[in-house]
Amino acid sequence: MYFVFDGITSKDMGLINVNLNSGMLEEQLMSEQSITEEKIRHNDTPYFIGVERSPFSVEFSFAFEDNFDEEKLRVITNWLGNQPYYKELYFSNNIDRRYFVIYNESPKLIHNALEQGYITINMRSISPYTYSPVIAGGQYDLSVNSGNGSEIMIQNLGNMNTAPVIEIEKVGNGEIEIINYSNSENSNFRLTSLVDREKVIIDCEKEDISSDIPLTYHFDHVYGRYPSFVRGLNLLKVKGNCKITFKYRYIFNQC
Repeated sequence: MYFVFDGITSKDMGLINVNLNSGMLEEQLMSEQSITEEKIRHNDTPYFIGVERSPFSVEFSFAFEDNFDEEKLRVITNWLGNQPYYKELYFSNNIDRRYFVIYNESPKLIHNALEQGYITINMRSISPYTYSPVIAGGQYDLSVNSGNGSEIMIQNLGNMNTAPVIEIEKVGNGEIEIINYSNSENSNFRLTSLVDREKVIIDCEKEDISSDIPLTYHFDHVYGRYPSFVRGLNLLKVKGNCKITFKYRYIFNQC
């Protein structure tokens, strides 16, 4: 019945979703995928190189609960169209499935010349995937951490690997090491030269680190690969005294 875009619900805008089709609904199940291959002379079977997935589009229509006017149209077009980057979108029937979209092509206003009607819009996704809300894995107080480290288990319920945002408050000077025994591709990550009470935020997807200490940069203090959680259970070991929080989203290949 309604959708939420950039944190604003369509109900507050006086809009409701409408289905313009009769009979059964048709939805895109997964994003478009193309096969990359190379044909070799005298061989009828192409050489398979890989696949490439493309971002998908979400098209929907919404009607005005009451009559519209120029002011209402101005507010709605500013909300949906005046966005400099992809914004979060989700629908009331599945609030746990999130899209990051920006409008594409040309939205249409269909009306009866009596200030009654509906709008159709096409939103393009930032990626071939959809996402869960942010999962905050809780804060782990490892202020007194043994030399062997502490084990943490994190469940990734999506069907794709996901890169977390890690928030760390260092206790005492030194380094932090994170080992993921469930991911052989990036099992070890180490960040050195941290000072007591320093707070750092590690964006593993963007491979970016920020510190609350002015003019402090840790890009030269990183060893190993930034952590990523595989599907299913991830067994981590954290070494070094700290308070640490993992935030992430489940990633799905289903539209």
